[in-house]
Amino acid sequence: MSNNNVAMKDDRENLSKVIQANQPKTKSFDPLQNSIQTLQVNEKTLTNYIEQIKTNIYVGKKAMYFVARDVYDAQQSLSTPDFKRLVDNFKWNGSTQSKILRIGASNNLFKIYKEGHLPSNWTTLYELSILTDAEFKKVKHLLEPDVSWNKIAKELGKKDTPDPNWLLNFLNLEVDKRKVTVADFVKTLTAIKKDLKKYKVVKVVDDNKEKVQKSIERYITSLNNKQKKADKEAKKKENKRKTKEIIKNAA
Repeated sequence: MSNNNVAMKDDRENLSKVIQANQPKTKSFDPLQNSIQTLQVNEKTLTNYIEQIKTNIYVGKKAMYFVARDVYDAQQSLSTPDFKRLVDNFKWNGSTQSKILRIGASNNLFKIYKEGHLPSNWTTLYELSILTDAEFKKVKHLLEPDVSWNKIAKELGKKDTPDPNWLLNFLNLEVDKRKVTVADFVKTLTAIKKDLKKYKVVKVVDDNKEKVQKSIERYITSLNNKQKKADKEAKKKENKRKTKEIIKNAA
């Protein structure tokens, strides 16, 4: 090779390095990133903005997964009354609480989270959480942040699209507070829940249990107070009557 050819080759290599060094730095999407990115777009390019926004959206989605993990951990660690207070603090109904706990308890979801393959859709997470281990293993190769439930369902041979409101109310029970005590109510509710356990399609949500108990307690207290007041008035009238009678007889 002549000296001229060597020089041309060196020039091309140097030119390539210079061009590469001055290209905008592209920020790539990182599914393992858990921190909001605010100052990472140093090079103001379309690609960098897209990737930073995509990363932050996914971090936000994963935050709800962290919430589910925390709620499940709280259920395992706190006393039943304290956990009830936690749920009441966030005003989660029975359906929401059930879904959050199911997602938080899933070891399969935790594994794919650590691998960076956690789907971002909340509905998809819930549907994955209720799969058997065999079903989950069958679709694991499809799992990624942007995967749709339809794609997963197709792999499983499922044709139904999950209802975002999963649990539907179809039966309401009413209690006449004039005819029961708190003990009667608790005993009846326990018996009903026990009987309904054999029906797999039914989930008993007793969110209003304490509210009903307090309502019954207030009603009974109100009755007792009224009775005490009535008894006091009756006694007062009786004392007046006796006093008048004594005065009359004395005269």
